Amino acid sequence: MENSFNYCERLKALRLERGFTQEEIALQAEITTSYYGQIERGTANPSVGMLERICSVMEIQLSDIFTCSDTNILGIDTILMQILHQLSNKTAEEKTLVLSLVKTIFKLKNSSSSSSKSKTEKMSKNI
Repeated sequence: MENSFNYCERLKALRLERGFTQEEIALQAEITTSYYGQIERGTANPSVGMLERICSVMEIQLSDIFTCSDTNILGIDTILMQILHQLSNKTAEEKTLVLSLVKTIFKLKNSSSSSSKSKTEKMSKNI
């Protein structure tokens, strides 16, 4: 039986889960974007040292690249991982502001949803 695991695809999945672009990884790993793209496509054969640098940028272990998993390491969905990545280098004040905005958005959404239900209920009673 043939093993279909592809570390290049796994590397790309891990990058996307964390919300990185190829350019961001390449810049921080001090390689060209073209070379990083070749690694993800499987047309370049990176050294273990190079993979370790890439893993360091993504804050993962080298072994994570070779672990077949349908979920990310933390069990967090892709969108939440992207949000976490965007907040990772922000100050506590900026993170608190984002949290406040998110809470406000959900309060507005919930009140809007409740208001719509009330209007629908009133209309159905009048009919």
